[in-house]
Amino acid sequence: MVQTLLEYAKTFDEADKRRAIIELFPEMLDFMMLLPFKTAPGGVYRYQEEAALPDNMGFRAINELPSEGHGLLNDRVEQVFPIAGNVDVDRALVRRHGNQRRTIDEKMSIKKKAKVWADTFIDGDNQSNPREFTGLKARLKAVGGSVDGTNYRSRILANSTSSGGGALSLSQLDRAIGLVENPNAIIMPKAIKDRFAAAQRDTNVGGFITLDKDEMGRQITRYGELPIFTGYGISPFGEFIPFDEVGAGGGSAVTSSIYIVRFGEDGVCGLETAPMEVTDFGLLEDGVNMRVNIEHDVGLCDEDPFAAMRLSSVTNAAIVA
Repeated sequence: MVQTLLEYAKTFDEADKRRAIIELFPEMLDFMMLLPFKTAPGGVYRYQEEAALPDNMGFRAINELPSEGHGLLNDRVEQVFPIAGNVDVDRALVRRHGNQRRTIDEKMSIKKKAKVWADTFIDGDNQSNPREFTGLKARLKAVGGSVDGTNYRSRILANSTSSGGGALSLSQLDRAIGLVENPNAIIMPKAIKDRFAAAQRDTNVGGFITLDKDEMGRQITRYGELPIFTGYGISPFGEFIPFDEVGAGGGSAVTSSIYIVRFGEDGVCGLETAPMEVTDFGLLEDGVNMRVNIEHDVGLCDEDPFAAMRLSSVTNAAIVA
């Protein structure tokens, strides 16, 4: 079964604590409302990725036999990893402030979960940390050393090849979008998104920017028809997709990346052994703490090699044409 967290949350009654907590996750992480999850039985998901087309199709002469051939598929295996936490609140605080005190702690825990999940979605690397899944940055690689998009299988495009990177070029962003099959989202640092309003006012730059609202009532900025997402937005505990990367041209680590994605069952998709679990244990045996456990056994897959693209080497500067 494939569904988003919002769709899953609606299977519970509105008064159910599980629905309230699950709905907080896409509220805290903007692009989560688009990400579908499919089931990974036993914690493993296997699929085949197209590697090469067959060479058996072509025109033939009358009475000539057609060519024979077959395509090439690569076997891929993805795993899921549990992200979990216990939310403990002293019963004395509940007695003083009511159940609202537990709700505050639960909301803070979901905010933390959203940050951990989003950071892993971009920077996760199972090779360096076997407890987490591999994110987009490690998946989207240059092929044959190409970073300029001339090799279509290369999944990284340099916004600038200058030392230290360069301001976002809308022409390079357009090119990166064109290298993704049916994209439906752009994920970028909030600092870059905030510069689009100024770019729109500059007649030398332009850029087709529109505003509307998502199904949760939040304002959505669109570049062309693609919604722009910034993860968990403003946080005192670090920013989403920070400017800490070395650009394609070398220099200091002052650049960041923009990700163009097609979220979908056949594109970038979440994996789970089961939907997010929320268990209210009530008062523990210690007689002091009231506990809610939140757990989600999750992973990530990108079944289509053309479902995502990374535009690297972007600095926090005014957008250019």
